[in-house]
Amino acid sequence: MGETVKKAVILAAGRGKRMRELTNAIPKPMVLVSQKPVVQYIIEGLRDAGIEKVLLIVGYRKDIIIDYFRNGSGFGLQIDYIEQATQDGTGRVVELAKNFCDQKLCQ
Repeated sequence: MGETVKKAVILAAGRGKRMRELTNAIPKPMVLVSQKPVVQYIIEGLRDAGIEKVLLIVGYRKDIIIDYFRNGSGFGLQIDYIEQATQDGTGRVVELAKNFCDQKLCQ
């Protein structure tokens, strides 16, 4: 039995409708706070907490997020992506992420 890889899922698919002035050109997770996308703070915090692999659930303007973070190596962890094509609730995210999670975490 091998070591368990510490994983996390980040929901980053939202459009940010109530933030239209900021999110017309970029997805909500990429809004800058002190020169960094807000989701970068989350990724760095997870890395610093020992997380090794992150699944980003992306949607609106996903290309911007993927181009910025790529495979995660520049941020000290591995990043995978799954697209949530339609914004149909958080429950759907569980279905999208189930293969990423360890079996015991997804039951």
